[in-house]
Amino acid sequence: MILILHWYFIFTLIPLVLCNHTITTNQIINTLTRALKFFSLHTDQVNLDAGIGTRIVADQLRPYIIYKQGKLVKKLVDLSEYVTWQISQSVRKRQSNYYKQLSFLLMPGTFSNIVPFQFHRNKYKINIETKCSSSIFFEKLSDQCLHTLGYGKCNETESCMILMNDPYACRYSLTHQILYSIIAKKSLCYYQYRLSSLDEYQMISRMFNESQTIARKNFLEIDRDLFMEQIALGGLVGWNEFFQDINWFNKIISWQHPIEGCYGNDTIRIINKREEMQMLHHCLSHRTSVAIAALSQILRYLLSRDI
Repeated sequence: MILILHWYFIFTLIPLVLCNHTITTNQIINTLTRALKFFSLHTDQVNLDAGIGTRIVADQLRPYIIYKQGKLVKKLVDLSEYVTWQISQSVRKRQSNYYKQLSFLLMPGTFSNIVPFQFHRNKYKINIETKCSSSIFFEKLSDQCLHTLGYGKCNETESCMILMNDPYACRYSLTHQILYSIIAKKSLCYYQYRLSSLDEYQMISRMFNESQTIARKNFLEIDRDLFMEQIALGGLVGWNEFFQDINWFNKIISWQHPIEGCYGNDTIRIINKREEMQMLHHCLSHRTSVAIAALSQILRYLLSRDI
């Protein structure tokens, strides 16, 4: 019992130190819990994307319930599972066609592959392409490509492979390339789509460069949704580089609605990458979802440091 209390004291009361600043796992857990509870109270207003964020929380944090702060993490995982179920039931009734197309993304285990955090930059001595494709991102086409992977329609992946291998993709086109590659690894079509380690490195390096650019511009409102999506994906692929600046963590925490617990936009009207759903108090469904996914990866990063 003394040993358990000793570890509890170390992990919950002594803050983790990054870049000469501090942040505690409790801060992230509290922020994440408030966002999840907001979704739980408003599932009649969300889109399917909301469930992708909550599914990532449950799948990615489940392995950590046996380590320090395990009870708190388990509560978070259980809450995430419950909210994902709520969202699934709600979307199935309100957006049945969309649900049929992408409901596999809400299934337990979809994001259960845990990639250990490591540094990857400079792994290859190459120049990362900075040119940005002029092609427009079409979310419906991207969703169709995810659908082909999720349901093993491998004979329909050729056009998707062209889309998802564009070396000049940027912003949401780029994040969806990376999401596609993550889903592909668990798909029956993986051997048709499999990326080389160099191609994957180039994609994620480009995304990290974009994150740094957003930070240098002081996180403009129009970039916040994208930035949190980048953090979430950076964690899913295990890149340490996305988790080295404490200011990035604090910014994400600061964007949370102080009362509602959601994430939204209260300064300018923004056209988001998806068919965003405006909720009460300027809350946004997709933005809250990517915030939840990003927070889960920040928490996973902090927890993994002491395992």
